[in-house]
Amino acid sequence: MANESGVRRALSDIRVVDFTQVIFGPSCTAQLADHGAEVIKIERPGIGDLSRQFGPYVDGESMPYASLNRNKKSLAIDLKSEEGLKAVYRLIDSADVVVSNFRQGVMETLGLGWDEVHRRNPRVIYASGSGYGSGGPIGSTRKMGHDSMAQAMTGVMHVNADSDGVPRRVPIAIADISAGNMLMEGILLALIERGNSGEGQKVEVSLIDAVLWMEAWGIATVANSSPEADHLGNPLDGGVYLATDGYLVVTGLFKPNPLQAICEVLQIDDLSQQDRFSTVDKMTENSSELESIIQSEIEKHSSEYWVPRFDAVDVLCMPVMSLDHAIEQPQVTHNQMIVEVPHGTHSGTKPQRHVGIPVKLGTTPGEIKTPAPDIGANSHEVLASLGYSDTKIAEMVASGVVGIN
Repeated sequence: MANESGVRRALSDIRVVDFTQVIFGPSCTAQLADHGAEVIKIERPGIGDLSRQFGPYVDGESMPYASLNRNKKSLAIDLKSEEGLKAVYRLIDSADVVVSNFRQGVMETLGLGWDEVHRRNPRVIYASGSGYGSGGPIGSTRKMGHDSMAQAMTGVMHVNADSDGVPRRVPIAIADISAGNMLMEGILLALIERGNSGEGQKVEVSLIDAVLWMEAWGIATVANSSPEADHLGNPLDGGVYLATDGYLVVTGLFKPNPLQAICEVLQIDDLSQQDRFSTVDKMTENSSELESIIQSEIEKHSSEYWVPRFDAVDVLCMPVMSLDHAIEQPQVTHNQMIVEVPHGTHSGTKPQRHVGIPVKLGTTPGEIKTPAPDIGANSHEVLASLGYSDTKIAEMVASGVVGIN
Protein backbone atom coordinates (compact mmCIF):
# COMPACT_ATOMS: atom_id res chain seq x y z
CA MET A 1 0.00 0.00 0.00
CA ALA A 2 1.33 3.45 -0.95
CA ASN A 3 1.30 6.36 1.47
CA GLU A 4 0.35 9.93 0.61
CA SER A 5 3.73 10.49 -1.07
CA GLY A 6 3.09 7.55 -3.38
CA VAL A 7 5.89 5.42 -1.92
CA ARG A 8 4.98 1.94 -0.71
CA ARG A 9 6.08 0.81 2.76
CA ALA A 10 6.49 -2.81 3.72
CA LEU A 11 4.13 -2.63 6.73
CA SER A 12 1.68 0.07 5.65
CA ASP A 13 -1.40 -2.07 6.37
CA ILE A 14 -0.31 -3.16 9.85
CA ARG A 15 -1.72 -1.62 13.06
CA VAL A 16 0.36 -2.11 16.21
CA VAL A 17 -0.85 -1.44 19.75
CA ASP A 18 2.32 -0.64 21.63
CA PHE A 19 2.47 -1.03 25.43
CA THR A 20 6.29 -0.94 25.51
CA GLN A 21 8.60 1.32 27.49
CA VAL A 22 12.24 2.43 27.76
CA ILE A 23 14.53 0.57 25.23
CA PHE A 24 13.74 -3.11 24.62
CA GLY A 25 10.17 -2.82 23.35
CA PRO A 26 10.37 0.67 21.81
CA SER A 27 13.40 -0.36 19.73
CA CYS A 28 11.23 -3.13 18.25
CA THR A 29 8.19 -0.96 17.53
CA ALA A 30 10.32 1.91 16.19
CA GLN A 31 11.52 -0.34 13.39
CA LEU A 32 7.96 -1.46 12.64
CA ALA A 33 6.92 2.20 12.47
CA ASP A 34 9.88 3.13 10.27
CA HIS A 35 8.63 0.62 7.72
CA GLY A 36 5.10 1.92 7.62
CA ALA A 37 3.18 0.26 10.45
CA GLU A 38 0.73 2.44 12.36
CA VAL A 39 2.18 2.17 15.85
CA ILE A 40 -0.13 3.49 18.58
CA LYS A 41 1.79 3.94 21.80
CA ILE A 42 -0.30 3.48 24.94
CA GLU A 43 0.89 5.83 27.70
CA ARG A 44 -0.21 6.89 31.15
CA PRO A 45 -1.78 10.36 31.13
CA GLY A 46 0.66 12.95 32.42
CA ILE A 47 3.51 10.44 32.88
CA GLY A 48 4.02 8.49 29.69
CA ASP A 49 6.89 6.17 28.83
CA LEU A 50 9.41 5.88 31.68
CA SER A 51 12.18 6.88 29.27
CA ARG A 52 10.72 10.41 29.18
CA GLN A 53 12.26 10.85 32.64
CA PHE A 54 15.81 10.41 31.35
CA GLY A 55 17.99 13.26 30.10
CA PRO A 56 19.59 14.96 28.42
CA TYR A 57 16.68 17.20 27.43
CA VAL A 58 16.53 19.42 24.35
CA ASP A 59 13.71 21.97 24.17
CA GLY A 60 12.13 20.16 27.10
CA GLU A 61 12.13 16.74 25.45
CA SER A 62 14.07 13.65 26.54
CA MET A 63 16.53 12.64 23.84
CA PRO A 64 16.54 8.98 24.97
CA TYR A 65 12.75 8.93 24.55
CA ALA A 66 12.89 10.75 21.20
CA SER A 67 15.49 8.32 19.83
CA LEU A 68 13.22 5.26 19.79
CA ASN A 69 9.72 6.67 19.41
CA ARG A 70 9.72 8.48 16.08
CA ASN A 71 6.92 7.70 13.61
CA LYS A 72 4.57 6.63 16.44
CA LYS A 73 1.26 7.96 17.74
CA SER A 74 0.59 8.50 21.44
CA LEU A 75 -2.71 7.57 23.08
CA ALA A 76 -2.66 8.65 26.73
CA ILE A 77 -5.25 6.58 28.56
CA ASP A 78 -5.84 5.20 32.05
CA LEU A 79 -5.75 1.42 31.71
CA LYS A 80 -6.97 0.98 35.29
CA SER A 81 -10.28 2.68 34.52
CA GLU A 82 -13.14 0.64 33.06
CA GLU A 83 -13.81 3.20 30.36
CA GLY A 84 -10.14 3.41 29.39
CA LEU A 85 -9.81 -0.37 29.19
CA LYS A 86 -12.92 -0.59 26.99
CA ALA A 87 -11.36 1.88 24.56
CA VAL A 88 -8.14 -0.13 24.44
CA TYR A 89 -10.13 -3.33 23.84
CA ARG A 90 -11.79 -1.63 20.90
CA LEU A 91 -8.37 -0.64 19.60
CA ILE A 92 -7.06 -4.19 19.97
CA ASP A 93 -10.07 -5.48 18.06
CA SER A 94 -8.76 -3.54 15.06
CA ALA A 95 -5.08 -4.41 15.57
CA ASP A 96 -2.68 -6.79 13.90
CA VAL A 97 -0.03 -6.76 16.63
CA VAL A 98 0.05 -6.14 20.39
CA VAL A 99 3.51 -5.59 21.91
CA SER A 100 4.53 -5.23 25.55
CA ASN A 101 7.63 -5.54 27.72
CA PHE A 102 6.18 -5.18 31.21
CA ARG A 103 7.41 -7.45 33.97
CA GLN A 104 5.72 -10.83 34.29
CA GLY A 105 1.98 -10.72 35.06
CA VAL A 106 1.32 -7.02 34.46
CA MET A 107 -0.61 -7.44 31.21
CA GLU A 108 -2.72 -10.18 32.80
CA THR A 109 -3.47 -7.98 35.81
CA LEU A 110 -4.66 -5.25 33.47
CA GLY A 111 -6.96 -7.68 31.71
CA LEU A 112 -4.77 -7.65 28.60
CA GLY A 113 -3.16 -11.10 28.78
CA TRP A 114 -2.88 -13.48 25.83
CA ASP A 115 -6.09 -15.37 26.62
CA GLU A 116 -8.27 -12.24 26.70
CA VAL A 117 -6.63 -10.61 23.67
CA HIS A 118 -6.70 -13.82 21.59
CA ARG A 119 -10.35 -14.43 22.48
CA ARG A 120 -11.28 -10.95 21.27
CA ASN A 121 -9.06 -10.96 18.18
CA PRO A 122 -7.80 -14.41 17.09
CA ARG A 123 -5.73 -12.82 14.30
CA VAL A 124 -3.63 -10.66 16.57
CA ILE A 125 0.10 -11.31 17.02
CA TYR A 126 0.77 -11.08 20.76
CA ALA A 127 4.44 -10.19 21.30
CA SER A 128 5.96 -10.11 24.78
CA GLY A 129 9.44 -9.07 25.81
CA SER A 130 10.77 -10.13 29.21
CA GLY A 131 13.99 -10.19 31.15
CA TYR A 132 14.30 -13.91 31.72
CA GLY A 133 11.50 -15.76 29.89
CA SER A 134 7.92 -16.51 30.87
CA GLY A 135 8.66 -19.46 33.14
CA GLY A 136 11.44 -21.08 35.13
CA PRO A 137 12.93 -20.18 38.51
CA ILE A 138 13.38 -16.48 37.66
CA GLY A 139 10.99 -16.02 34.75
CA SER A 140 8.02 -17.17 36.81
CA THR A 141 8.67 -14.44 39.40
CA ARG A 142 8.04 -10.71 39.11
CA LYS A 143 11.76 -9.87 39.11
CA MET A 144 12.35 -6.90 36.84
CA GLY A 145 14.46 -7.44 33.76
CA HIS A 146 17.27 -5.06 32.87
CA ASP A 147 20.19 -4.92 30.45
CA SER A 148 22.71 -5.09 33.30
CA MET A 149 21.04 -8.19 34.76
CA ALA A 150 21.19 -9.88 31.35
CA GLN A 151 24.86 -8.98 30.94
CA ALA A 152 25.61 -10.39 34.40
CA MET A 153 23.73 -13.66 33.76
CA THR A 154 25.22 -14.39 30.35
CA GLY A 155 28.95 -13.93 30.94
CA VAL A 156 29.21 -10.55 29.20
CA MET A 157 30.31 -8.63 32.27
CA HIS A 158 32.78 -11.38 33.13
CA VAL A 159 34.56 -11.24 29.77
CA ASN A 160 34.51 -7.43 29.94
CA ALA A 161 36.44 -7.29 33.21
CA ASP A 162 38.92 -4.46 33.69
CA SER A 163 42.66 -4.88 34.24
CA ASP A 164 42.03 -5.58 37.94
CA GLY A 165 39.61 -8.39 37.11
CA VAL A 166 36.51 -6.43 38.14
CA PRO A 167 33.53 -7.31 35.87
CA ARG A 168 32.17 -4.32 33.99
CA ARG A 169 28.89 -3.71 32.20
CA VAL A 170 29.27 -2.95 28.51
CA PRO A 171 27.94 0.64 28.49
CA ILE A 172 25.56 0.21 25.58
CA ALA A 173 22.20 -1.55 25.69
CA ILE A 174 23.32 -4.74 23.96
CA ALA A 175 20.65 -6.91 25.57
CA ASP A 176 17.79 -4.45 25.03
CA ILE A 177 18.60 -3.70 21.40
CA SER A 178 19.39 -7.28 20.37
CA ALA A 179 16.20 -8.51 22.07
CA GLY A 180 14.22 -5.71 20.41
CA ASN A 181 15.54 -6.80 17.03
CA MET A 182 14.54 -10.40 17.74
CA LEU A 183 11.10 -9.39 18.95
CA MET A 184 10.58 -7.56 15.67
CA GLU A 185 11.84 -10.64 13.80
CA GLY A 186 9.37 -12.83 15.68
CA ILE A 187 6.49 -10.47 14.87
CA LEU A 188 7.35 -10.53 11.17
CA LEU A 189 7.59 -14.34 11.18
CA ALA A 190 4.20 -14.57 12.89
CA LEU A 191 2.66 -12.16 10.39
CA ILE A 192 3.95 -14.31 7.51
CA GLU A 193 2.52 -17.44 9.13
CA ARG A 194 -0.80 -15.69 9.74
CA GLY A 195 -1.00 -15.12 6.01
CA ASN A 196 -1.27 -18.89 5.65
CA SER A 197 -3.33 -19.85 8.69
CA GLY A 198 -5.31 -16.69 9.38
CA GLU A 199 -4.47 -17.15 13.06
CA GLY A 200 -2.37 -15.04 15.41
CA GLN A 201 0.08 -16.46 17.92
CA LYS A 202 2.31 -15.61 20.85
CA VAL A 203 5.83 -14.29 20.26
CA GLU A 204 8.21 -14.26 23.21
CA VAL A 205 11.77 -12.97 23.48
CA SER A 206 13.83 -12.49 26.64
CA LEU A 207 16.89 -10.37 27.23
CA ILE A 208 19.03 -13.31 28.31
CA ASP A 209 18.04 -15.45 25.33
CA ALA A 210 18.92 -12.65 22.92
CA VAL A 211 22.37 -12.16 24.48
CA LEU A 212 23.05 -15.91 24.51
CA TRP A 213 22.28 -16.00 20.78
CA MET A 214 24.84 -13.22 20.29
CA GLU A 215 27.35 -15.47 22.07
CA ALA A 216 26.65 -18.58 19.95
CA TRP A 217 30.25 -18.81 18.71
CA GLY A 218 31.74 -18.58 22.19
CA ILE A 219 29.15 -20.88 23.75
CA ALA A 220 29.95 -23.58 21.21
CA THR A 221 33.58 -23.36 22.31
CA VAL A 222 32.95 -23.29 26.07
CA ALA A 223 30.16 -25.88 26.09
CA ASN A 224 32.17 -28.43 24.12
CA SER A 225 35.68 -28.00 25.54
CA SER A 226 37.34 -29.18 28.71
CA PRO A 227 37.28 -26.77 31.67
CA GLU A 228 41.05 -26.43 31.34
CA ALA A 229 40.88 -25.26 27.72
CA ASP A 230 42.03 -21.73 26.96
CA HIS A 231 39.09 -19.74 25.59
CA LEU A 232 40.94 -16.47 25.06
CA GLY A 233 41.04 -16.94 21.30
CA ASN A 234 43.51 -15.63 18.77
CA PRO A 235 45.60 -12.63 19.94
CA LEU A 236 45.66 -11.40 16.34
CA ASP A 237 41.88 -10.98 16.44
CA GLY A 238 41.09 -7.47 17.59
CA GLY A 239 44.43 -6.38 19.01
CA VAL A 240 44.30 -2.76 20.19
CA TYR A 241 47.44 -0.65 19.77
CA LEU A 242 48.34 2.96 20.40
CA ALA A 243 49.47 4.95 17.37
CA THR A 244 50.75 8.52 17.51
CA ASP A 245 47.23 9.92 17.08
CA GLY A 246 45.22 7.46 19.15
CA TYR A 247 44.27 3.81 19.32
CA LEU A 248 43.62 1.50 16.40
CA VAL A 249 42.48 -2.11 16.17
CA VAL A 250 44.14 -4.77 14.02
CA THR A 251 42.47 -8.06 13.12
CA GLY A 252 44.60 -10.60 11.29
CA LEU A 253 42.30 -13.43 10.25
CA PHE A 254 41.06 -15.21 7.13
CA LYS A 255 44.53 -15.50 5.59
CA PRO A 256 46.88 -18.52 5.48
CA ASN A 257 49.43 -16.67 7.61
CA PRO A 258 48.10 -13.36 8.93
CA LEU A 259 51.08 -12.79 11.25
CA GLN A 260 53.37 -12.88 8.24
CA ALA A 261 51.26 -10.18 6.56
CA ILE A 262 51.26 -8.05 9.71
CA CYS A 263 55.03 -8.29 9.94
CA GLU A 264 55.29 -7.30 6.26
CA VAL A 265 53.36 -4.10 6.99
CA LEU A 266 55.43 -3.41 10.10
CA GLN A 267 58.62 -4.04 8.07
CA ILE A 268 60.04 -6.45 10.63
CA ASP A 269 61.22 -10.05 10.38
CA ASP A 270 58.47 -12.65 9.95
CA LEU A 271 57.58 -13.62 13.53
CA SER A 272 55.55 -16.61 12.32
CA GLN A 273 58.85 -18.33 11.54
CA GLN A 274 59.76 -18.29 15.22
CA ASP A 275 58.62 -21.33 17.16
CA ARG A 276 56.95 -19.34 19.96
CA PHE A 277 54.63 -17.64 17.44
CA SER A 278 54.24 -20.46 14.92
CA THR A 279 50.69 -21.54 15.85
CA VAL A 280 47.60 -19.88 17.30
CA ASP A 281 48.05 -21.78 20.56
CA LYS A 282 51.67 -20.65 20.85
CA MET A 283 50.75 -17.06 19.94
CA THR A 284 48.10 -17.15 22.65
CA GLU A 285 50.56 -18.56 25.17
CA ASN A 286 53.04 -15.79 24.31
CA SER A 287 50.49 -13.10 23.56
CA SER A 288 52.00 -10.45 25.86
CA GLU A 289 55.33 -10.62 24.08
CA LEU A 290 53.74 -10.65 20.64
CA GLU A 291 51.54 -7.66 21.40
CA SER A 292 54.52 -5.78 22.83
CA ILE A 293 56.50 -6.28 19.62
CA ILE A 294 53.61 -5.08 17.45
CA GLN A 295 52.98 -2.11 19.76
CA SER A 296 56.60 -0.99 19.55
CA GLU A 297 56.19 -0.58 15.79
CA ILE A 298 52.64 0.81 15.71
CA GLU A 299 53.56 3.65 18.07
CA LYS A 300 55.99 5.05 15.51
CA HIS A 301 53.28 6.32 13.15
CA SER A 302 49.69 7.53 12.98
CA SER A 303 46.49 5.69 12.16
CA GLU A 304 46.41 7.55 8.86
CA TYR A 305 49.77 5.96 8.06
CA TRP A 306 48.88 2.42 9.17
CA VAL A 307 45.31 1.85 7.94
CA PRO A 308 46.01 1.98 4.17
CA ARG A 309 49.11 -0.18 4.58
CA PHE A 310 47.19 -2.90 6.41
CA ASP A 311 44.36 -2.56 3.89
CA ALA A 312 46.84 -3.19 1.07
CA VAL A 313 47.60 -6.68 2.41
CA ASP A 314 43.99 -7.38 3.43
CA VAL A 315 44.59 -7.19 7.17
CA LEU A 316 41.71 -5.43 8.90
CA CYS A 317 42.62 -2.17 10.63
CA MET A 318 40.53 0.74 11.87
CA PRO A 319 41.02 3.71 14.20
CA VAL A 320 39.15 3.42 17.51
CA MET A 321 36.71 6.31 17.53
CA SER A 322 34.67 8.03 20.21
CA LEU A 323 30.94 8.20 19.51
CA ASP A 324 31.02 11.90 18.64
CA HIS A 325 33.62 11.20 15.97
CA ALA A 326 31.97 7.97 14.84
CA ILE A 327 28.70 9.66 13.87
CA GLU A 328 30.53 12.20 11.68
CA GLN A 329 32.33 9.63 9.53
CA PRO A 330 31.75 9.95 5.77
CA GLN A 331 30.70 6.29 5.60
CA VAL A 332 28.06 6.78 8.28
CA THR A 333 26.81 9.85 6.42
CA HIS A 334 26.71 7.88 3.16
CA ASN A 335 24.67 5.14 4.89
CA GLN A 336 22.20 7.79 6.09
CA MET A 337 22.54 6.52 9.65
CA ILE A 338 22.44 9.98 11.25
CA VAL A 339 19.39 11.87 10.04
CA GLU A 340 17.59 15.09 10.85
CA VAL A 341 14.08 14.69 12.23
CA PRO A 342 11.91 17.83 12.03
CA HIS A 343 10.16 18.63 15.29
CA GLY A 344 6.98 20.51 14.46
CA THR A 345 5.40 20.11 17.89
CA HIS A 346 7.81 22.63 19.41
CA SER A 347 7.57 25.86 17.46
CA GLY A 348 10.89 27.37 16.51
CA THR A 349 13.01 24.40 17.54
CA LYS A 350 15.64 23.11 15.16
CA PRO A 351 15.52 19.54 13.80
CA GLN A 352 16.88 16.80 16.03
CA ARG A 353 19.59 14.42 14.86
CA HIS A 354 18.84 10.75 15.42
CA VAL A 355 19.99 7.35 14.22
CA GLY A 356 18.66 6.40 10.79
CA ILE A 357 17.10 3.22 9.45
CA PRO A 358 19.53 0.27 9.42
CA VAL A 359 17.54 -2.07 7.14
CA LYS A 360 17.56 -0.76 3.58
CA LEU A 361 14.73 -2.04 1.38
CA GLY A 362 15.02 -1.35 -2.33
CA THR A 363 11.35 -1.23 -3.35
CA THR A 364 9.64 -0.32 -0.07
CA PRO A 365 12.19 1.72 1.87
CA GLY A 366 11.55 2.84 5.42
CA GLU A 367 11.05 6.49 6.25
CA ILE A 368 11.20 8.75 9.29
CA LYS A 369 8.20 11.05 8.82
CA THR A 370 7.30 12.30 12.28
CA PRO A 371 9.15 12.96 15.54
CA ALA A 372 8.44 11.17 18.79
CA PRO A 373 5.00 12.32 19.97
CA ASP A 374 4.17 14.28 23.09
CA ILE A 375 2.09 12.39 25.67
CA GLY A 376 -1.40 12.03 24.28
CA ALA A 377 -0.61 13.92 21.06
CA ASN A 378 -2.80 11.55 19.05
CA SER A 379 -5.43 10.63 21.64
CA HIS A 380 -8.26 12.45 19.88
CA GLU A 381 -7.28 11.09 16.46
CA VAL A 382 -7.05 7.48 17.64
CA LEU A 383 -10.29 7.54 19.63
CA ALA A 384 -12.14 9.21 16.77
CA SER A 385 -10.93 6.43 14.45
CA LEU A 386 -12.56 3.95 16.85
CA GLY A 387 -15.93 5.72 16.58
CA TYR A 388 -15.83 7.95 19.66
CA SER A 389 -17.57 11.29 19.17
CA ASP A 390 -15.92 14.62 19.97
CA THR A 391 -18.33 15.01 22.88
CA LYS A 392 -17.45 11.61 24.33
CA ILE A 393 -13.73 12.23 23.94
CA ALA A 394 -14.09 15.56 25.74
CA GLU A 395 -15.89 13.78 28.60
CA MET A 396 -13.09 11.22 28.87
CA VAL A 397 -10.50 13.97 28.94
CA ALA A 398 -12.42 15.89 31.61
CA SER A 399 -12.67 12.80 33.80
CA GLY A 400 -8.92 12.09 33.51
CA VAL A 401 -9.37 8.81 31.63
CA VAL A 402 -7.71 10.27 28.55
CA GLY A 403 -4.84 12.73 28.25
CA ILE A 404 -4.50 15.09 25.31
CA ASN A 405 -1.52 17.28 24.60
